[in-house]
Amino acid sequence: MVDILEFIDELKELQSLYHSGDLRDFDLSTKIQKYERQVAQFEKSMEEQNELFWKGTPFYNPTKEV
Repeated sequence: MVDILEFIDELKELQSLYHSGDLRDFDLSTKIQKYERQVAQFEKSMEEQNELFWKGTPFYNPTKEV
């Protein structure tokens, strides 16, 4: 929930810059890069958790059925 509130605050900040005529491409690029980094970190974390989950887990092998 905190992430959503932070995101809303950043959108309001960008909106304020837009209304004052001070919004620059740099402002938008900075916010986009921030969230792209967060997504990349999340994806990396999910991949690591997935690897830990499957590590050592025996896979189904139909030739070993009784």
